[in-house]
Amino acid sequence: MKILSRRAPTPVRAVGRENALRLGVRERGFTMVEIALSIAVVAFALVAILGVLPTGLQVQKDNREETIINQDGAYLLEAIRTGNDRLGLLSNAVYNVMVNFRDGSRESIANDSQNKIDGQRLVGLLSTPVGQNRRGVSNVVAWVRAINGSAIEQDPDARDVSFRYQMVAEIRPFLAYPPALTNLLPKLERDRISNLQANLHEVRLTMRWPLFRDSVNAPQNARVGSKRRTFRALVAGSQLYYPTNIAGDERLVYYLQPSVY
Repeated sequence: MKILSRRAPTPVRAVGRENALRLGVRERGFTMVEIALSIAVVAFALVAILGVLPTGLQVQKDNREETIINQDGAYLLEAIRTGNDRLGLLSNAVYNVMVNFRDGSRESIANDSQNKIDGQRLVGLLSTPVGQNRRGVSNVVAWVRAINGSAIEQDPDARDVSFRYQMVAEIRPFLAYPPALTNLLPKLERDRISNLQANLHEVRLTMRWPLFRDSVNAPQNARVGSKRRTFRALVAGSQLYYPTNIAGDERLVYYLQPSVY
């Protein structure tokens, strides 16, 4: 009796496609059901990835904006404390300044190609102290293009594509006691408080972003987003003021400097 052995099918790649057709070797492949299931799995994964992608982009955008705000806040705070725009970046960054008064009036100063304001004068405007009388200054608001952004954002013509924010600057003299109580203190204590109030100031910078519908001619009409960041510092030193010409008008600029005893 002759025993027949069953051989395994020869793969196509072992004999070649032409020899496989001649020898009758069958070529195996994917069925339509398997292909449909594979496409369904890939489509399901793509839907999940595309759903997460906008969230990741938004988180990256928020992190970038907060990083710029932190770096710009430190630079602006140091510029006001020292009274010097040491890197000369404010002239291109600050494109509008508004001085608000307690009686509701305001003065807007545009920093554009026609009325270019150097960084040193901008520091003097931002250092304007808060006044106590009705005509006194309430705060100074500046519209700023990112100082520490990318290189293309430093170009004045790229203002509409760069990250922009609004900064509210408040310079307040140090107040140790309410004025009504200082008369009840000893003379040495009154002298110490008077010295502190004359030579110690609180600097408060409030950053607000993002800006929407920020037009070149009227940036004060822009709608400000809900994000906030405040920088505060105590600066030891007296405040000097100088008259200077800004945008064709005579204005006072203020600078903080160390006191000499």
